[in-house]
This record gives sequence, structure tokens and C-alpha cells, in this order.
Amino acid sequence: MEEDQEKYLEDARKVVKEQAYFMRASLEKAQLKDALRYSSAMLSELKTSLLSPRNYYILFMQVFDEMRILENYFKEEYRRGRKMPDLYESVQHATYVIPRLYLLITVGSVFIQTHEIGAKVILLDLLECIKAIQHPLRGLFIRYYFLKLCKDRLPDTGSEYEGTGGNIDDAIEIIIRNLSEMNKLWIRMQGSKDKSKRERERLDLKVTIGENVTRLSNLEGVSLDTYKTKVLPKIIDIITSSKDAISQTYLMDCTIQAFPDEYHLQTLQELLKVCTTQLEPTVDIKNIFINLMGRLADFALNNDMGTFNSEVDIYSMFKQNIDKMLDSNSQIEFKNLLDLQVAFLNFTLRCYPSNSEYVNDILKSCCRLCERQNETDFTEECQKNIVKFLAMPLDTMSLSILTMNEYPNLMKHLPFQKRRQVAIKICQAVINLNQVIDDLKITEELLKFIQPLLITQNDYVEIPENEFEEEQQLVARTVHLVQNADLAIHNTILQQFIARFQQGEINRQKYTYPAAIFALFRLLQLIAAQGGPQTQETSYKVLFEQIRGLIDVLQANFPELALKLNLNFLLCINIVDQAQEFDEFSYDIGTQVITIFQDEIGDSNVKVVLLNQIMSTFAKLNCISGENFDTLAGNATQQAAKLLKKNEQAIGVINAAHMFYNENIKNAQRVQECFKKAIKIANQSIGNNPKFVYVFIQILNKYFYFFEQVEFKEAEIQEVIKIINEKLPKALQDNDEQSKKIKILWTATQELVRERKRRSIQAYQQINI
Repeated sequence: MEEDQEKYLEDARKVVKEQAYFMRASLEKAQLKDALRYSSAMLSELKTSLLSPRNYYILFMQVFDEMRILENYFKEEYRRGRKMPDLYESVQHATYVIPRLYLLITVGSVFIQTHEIGAKVILLDLLECIKAIQHPLRGLFIRYYFLKLCKDRLPDTGSEYEGTGGNIDDAIEIIIRNLSEMNKLWIRMQGSKDKSKRERERLDLKVTIGENVTRLSNLEGVSLDTYKTKVLPKIIDIITSSKDAISQTYLMDCTIQAFPDEYHLQTLQELLKVCTTQLEPTVDIKNIFINLMGRLADFALNNDMGTFNSEVDIYSMFKQNIDKMLDSNSQIEFKNLLDLQVAFLNFTLRCYPSNSEYVNDILKSCCRLCERQNETDFTEECQKNIVKFLAMPLDTMSLSILTMNEYPNLMKHLPFQKRRQVAIKICQAVINLNQVIDDLKITEELLKFIQPLLITQNDYVEIPENEFEEEQQLVARTVHLVQNADLAIHNTILQQFIARFQQGEINRQKYTYPAAIFALFRLLQLIAAQGGPQTQETSYKVLFEQIRGLIDVLQANFPELALKLNLNFLLCINIVDQAQEFDEFSYDIGTQVITIFQDEIGDSNVKVVLLNQIMSTFAKLNCISGENFDTLAGNATQQAAKLLKKNEQAIGVINAAHMFYNENIKNAQRVQECFKKAIKIANQSIGNNPKFVYVFIQILNKYFYFFEQVEFKEAEIQEVIKIINEKLPKALQDNDEQSKKIKILWTATQELVRERKRRSIQAYQQINI
């Protein structure tokens, strides 16, 4: 069948091309009679019933282009003195009606331009003539040809044809009559016996109908008042009288797209009433509403928002008509009704971003709709729409949406995975907006809605580990947004979070507890900045004990994490407890750090990293008394001496010197002891591997670090330099990566000494490197 169509079209186009050639040749010779004969032969191809609507359109456009040449010739003939009434009369003698009417329209369009007869008279005469063609396809296209040729010849306001040629009312009447007849022909199109194919064929030609509406919207004389009283009522009459779903859907959409948004604002009630009460049941009202809301929302954002707060109550109009659809026993699918509700909510949020009452009313309508459905009605698409519905207000209204009565009622219709999606979107919205969490009621509601991320619920579904980690990190980031100038309320909000976290399992607490702990650290610093605790609940003792309890929970499963948290805990105490009131408590935390390190950390590489962190933390502490600190620092030094590798032991012990000499403590003797012990360990390792010389280079650099604060024997330093000089050549002979690093370190050390000598620092003058 498709092959036949291609052949029919090819044959017809060949004839058109051939006859058009002869027509142009005759025109060049000024043989008008022959030209009209050839043009009639060309136009006769439009009599065909063999072509599909799409192919007929292709053929029509080819003919249309050729007819413009004839139209221009008629204009030239008029300029040369030919009488247009005679020409208008002569083309009516064409043998066949189709060619005759196309020629008549062509001459008529030129006749109008001469102003010999008013445009209205000629246009109405042409409309009467083309009534003769009642074949749906041929009649549709001849009216389309009439519209395209005469659209600029209408007696529009301000045009050259206004006055004796008619007025804006006549222009409107001509287009409306043409639209009405074309619409009837379009509806009558049968074509294929296959209904779906027939509908597709009709839709292929919808642009020919829409051209009328577009032309109406372009008329200069169509003011708002004219539109309200004359244009829209007539369009609505055409739409409603057609009783055809395809026609009604398209013409409603055309009307919405063609006319200005200001006109729609003033006629909204009429448009909505038509949609909800006068269209066929199979018309997709949802899309009409969505398109209309989209246009009006864009208009609101690009113009004065006062229009939406004036006497035109746009929201109420939409609400009343949408509720009619929701409450009626219409055949509209549940999914389509949800689509409509989502679009209405989006419209409301864009046009009335701060009106929570409107949003709650829409939520209520959606809940009412959902409650009428069976469980099987909640398909995947419907669930996605409910998720959108719950998440959309967050961008403009943030957490205040959570206090609305209907929000939880809508949430209950979702399975776990969708509730989880909503919970994630809530957290993301709070984080992206950097929304401060400072209200107890909102916190309670927030925790209720993100519960799918906090505990394992009855309908829980396992999710991939990477997704689980991402969602828990979102929860953790949310905690850090807690803030209130009243620190007692600040603490109460934090406690709400912690109470919910405690209901979760350890795999969640791995993420949530550290976030809660750091949030408590921040609270403690705020309390200290305000002069100390003001209530029992915010006392240091209570909060310290709570933090220790949270860390203890993590220790059994995540000892490394617990160790690091304890170190940060010590740093926090160090800020708030300058008077060492919690000396023993801090000492216990330090002891716990050493115990975890010693008993629960097995990986030697991890131990090296952690020990450096322990020592650097201890070196900053002044919240622990001298005796207790000495014990802790000594224990840390012992752990350094127990590391797996000798080189690591030596470096660990030498690093321990920082714990004994810093801004809080200055114990030169303990520093000297660390150096002696480190050198002893290094001497034990250097014999086995010359490349362990880098240990001595690091020890030498530590000497220089403490050189101006601690008194060292010159002989000790020179002994270290001697060992380096002896072992260095052998250590560098492989020229491998480690050798290169040793060379770089040694070169930098030499440059350090030379630079200090240049600055005439006395202590370095005797160093021979």
C-alpha cells in the first residue's frame, strides 16, 4: 500500500511539473488563454482520491508554489490595463469545479487589491463558491488555499481594506465561517478503515485548521473586548458543537497557544467551564489544563505578579474546576488526574510561592482522590507522581510544608522505596537551601518524614551499599543545620535527632552518630562562648557523658572511627575546659584512645597513621593536669616503640618529642630522652638496610626543629651526621624511587643548615654538614 502511495504521488507530481512548465511558457508569451488551460490541467491533479492526506498535502504545496506565479502574472495584467471583473468572470469558465475554484480564489485575491470592489464582498462571494466542494480532503485544502491567499486581504482594523471593504467584524466573520466549515470537513474525513491510522491521518492535517485560529489572533482589531464578546464565544461554539474529541482537543490547544495570555486571564472562567462541562468525555482535559497553567505561570513570572492578586482569582477558578473533575464520576484515569494535580501544584508554587494555604488545599484534594482508589490503582507512574507532589513544595516553602495536615496522609499511600525517595528529596532540599533547623515542631515532622532513612521499617527493601551510604550521608549533613540562638532549644532539637538515631541499627549509626557527636561539639563551643552552661540539660557533664556513650556504641564495630572521634572529643574539651575541671574525665578519654589503639587496631600501616594523629592531638592538650598528661604521653611513646618495623618505631619515638615540648609544656629532658631512644632504635635497623639512612636524616631534622629551644650535645648531632655520610652513598647507588626521595630529603636538609648559617644563627655555626 505504501509503495502504491509513492507511485500515485510521483505520477501526480510529474503531471503538475509538466503542466506548470507549459503554463509558465505560455505566460512568458502572454498567451493567457493557454496558460489558464495548462493551469487547469495542473489543478485537476488535486481532484485525486488516490493519495493519503499526507501525500495530498505534499502535492498541494507543489501546486501552491506554481499558483503564486500565476497570481503575480494577474497583478501584472492589471497594471497593464486588463479589467479584473473580466478576468474574474473568465476563470469561471474552467471545465472542472476544482480548477475553477482555485483559479477564482487566485484572481479574487488580486481583485481585492485593486479596491474596485470591497474586500468583504469578494471574500464572502468566494466563501459561497467554495461551498460546492464537500469532499472532506479536497474541500479542506481549497479552504486552506483561500485562507493563505486572502489572509492579508481582510478588512482588519488599520488595514488598507477597512472601510468600504468592511470592518473587523467582517474579518472575524469570514475567518470564523471558514474555520467552521473546515472543521466540519476535517471531522468527516474517513480515509483508512483502521481507526488509529485514520486519526493519525487527521492529525497530519491539523495545521490547516489551526491556521484559521492563528490568523484570528493576528488581527489588529481583535482587542480584549472583541475577543471576549465576539471571537471566543464563536470559537467555543465551533468546538462544543463538533462533538469530536480530536477536533475539540486541538482547537482548545490552538486557542490557548494563539491568543495572548492577558486575554486568557480575563476569560479563564469561560475556558475552564468549557473544559469541564462541554467537551467530549474522551478529550484529554488534563493536557489542556496543563498547557493553560504553563502559559499563565510563565506570564506571571515575566510580568507584574499583581495580576494574580487582583480581582481575577486565578487560583480559585482552577481549583473549582479541577475539583469538579475529581469529584465527578468521569472516565479520566487516576494517573491523568494525578498528572493534573502535579501540574496545578507546580502552577500554584510558581504564581503564589508563599501561600501555604493554597498548597495545603491542593494536598487535601489529592488525598481525597487517593483515598477513593484501590491499592492496585497505585501503579509505578502514579507513585512517581505522588513523590513529585510531596517533593515539589520543598524548593519554595522548605520545611514549613511538613507542618501541613495533609502531608502525612498523602505519604501513607507510598511503598517503602517511594517513601525513601521522598525522604531523600526532603533532605536534599534542606541541604541545598541551607535551611536552618530551629523549630521543635518542624524537627519532629522532619524526622517523621525521613524515617525511611533512619530505621528499618516493616516493608524495608535492601538497597545497594553505595546508595545506602549516600542517603546516610544526607541525614548526617542535615544534623549540622540545627541552630537556635536559645541554646537550650538548640540542644533539645539535637536530642530529637539523637533519639531517632538511637532507634536505627549500627550500620546507620556508623554515619549518624559521628554527625550527632560533631553537632554536640559545636553546641559545647557555643555554650562556652556564652559563658558556660545555663541549664542542667546543657551542662558540660551531661553532654560529655552523652558523647562518650555514643562513641562507646561505635567502638565494638568501628574501633578506628571510635578512636578518631575520641581524639576530636579531647580537642573539644580542650576548648571548653581551660580550667581543667574535667581533668580526670579527659584523662579517661585519653586512656581509652591508647587502649583502643593497643587492643583493637591490628593493621600495622593504620597504626602508624593513627599514632601520629594521637601524638599531634596530645601535643595540643592543656585540659589535662601535668601528672595525668605525663602518663598519657608516656603511654603513647611506648606504643611508638612497639610498632612493627624498626624504622617506624624510631620515627614514632622521635615524633613523640612534640608531646613534651610545645606551647603548653616544655620538658627538655623528655625530649632528649626521645632522641636517645630513637637513635638507639635507628642504629639497630640501619645495618640491615642502608636505605634506613632516611630515618637518621629525619632525626637530624628533628634536632634542628628543637635546636633553639632544647640544649643538645654537639657530639650527638655530629654522630648522626657521621652515620648519614657513611651510609648515604650506598643508599643512593640504586637510583630507585626510594633513593631519589632520600636524596631530595638530604639536599633540603643541607640547604636548611646553609641558610641558617647565612643568617648567622650561632647554634648552626659549628654544624658540619
